[in-house]
Amino acid sequence: MALHIVKALKKRLHVVLESPTGTGKSAAILCATLAWQRWHISKNTATDRAGDEGDGSSSSSGGSRPRIIYCSRTHSQVAQMIASLQKTPYRPRMTVLGSRERLCIHKKINPRVI
Repeated sequence: MALHIVKALKKRLHVVLESPTGTGKSAAILCATLAWQRWHISKNTATDRAGDEGDGSSSSSGGSRPRIIYCSRTHSQVAQMIASLQKTPYRPRMTVLGSRERLCIHKKINPRVI
C-alpha cells in the first residue's frame, strides 16, 4: 500500500485504496506521505546545494516543503492517530484544532476535564 501511495505522490496522481476496517489504512497512508515528504525535502535540498556550487545562481524553491493536513471527524480519531504515529519514527510538527467546547480546561466549567 505504501509503495503505491509514494509512487502516486511522486507522479502527482490519485490513489484509490480499499481495505477492511482496522487494518491500519490511516497510519499506513500518513506514514507513506511523511516518508514522501522527507524524500521531497531532501531532494530539493540536494538540488539547492548543487545549484549553489555551480555558477553561483541558487535554485532555491523558497518554502517548497509540502504541507500535510490530516482531518478527522472526531477528537478520539485524532487521538488514536497521534498514538499510532508515536509508534513510528516520524515526529512531525502538528497542531490539533478543536471546538470551543473542547478547549475549556477548567474543571468546574467543563466536567469532562480529567
